[in-house]
Amino acid sequence: MSAELHVILLNVVILFIAYFAIYPTYAGNDFKKISAQDFIASMVSLGIAGSVYFATGVEFTLFFFEVNWAWFTLVSFTIIELPLFYWYAKRHNVKLP
Repeated sequence: MSAELHVILLNVVILFIAYFAIYPTYAGNDFKKISAQDFIASMVSLGIAGSVYFATGVEFTLFFFEVNWAWFTLVSFTIIELPLFYWYAKRHNVKLP
């Protein structure tokens, strides 16, 4: 399995747990709570990816650019999360600031 696929699958698993189990239970439709818990989810993703790829020199390809593990993790996390957040906000009537 490639390093990129490993990080993408990690992000998918973390986000699905967050949006289908944690956020409905603990955040509901409160945007501030969702944001705080999303920050924690992104730090968990960075922590796990960092524990595997930190100081290994592995390069990740991100839209024709070579980036390190941290940038790839954050950008892929955001790209995967945006449609999930849009769906969650509509379903749970989240009031955006």
